[in-house]
Amino acid sequence: MYRITEKQEIPPNVKMFKVYAPAVSRKAESGQFVIIRSHERGERIPITMAGSDPDEGTVTIYFAEVGVSSKELGALGEGDK
Repeated sequence: MYRITEKQEIPPNVKMFKVYAPAVSRKAESGQFVIIRSHERGERIPITMAGSDPDEGTVTIYFAEVGVSSKELGALGEGDK
């Protein structure tokens, strides 16, 4: 599990996460998908990466809270895994 290093709410129900994932950030390109889960047994949610920073070891994602799984994900905060 990867750690959320930054969280922002853009307009209502849209979240931005920066996630510490060094191995992913080194190979990532904007537009590629990552699979995110809110907890170990959570639904696998494909989300497009908005960017990556290999120096920080982070990837950035944006998502809208529209269903149960994305709302569970949006409830996570900085420091959560």
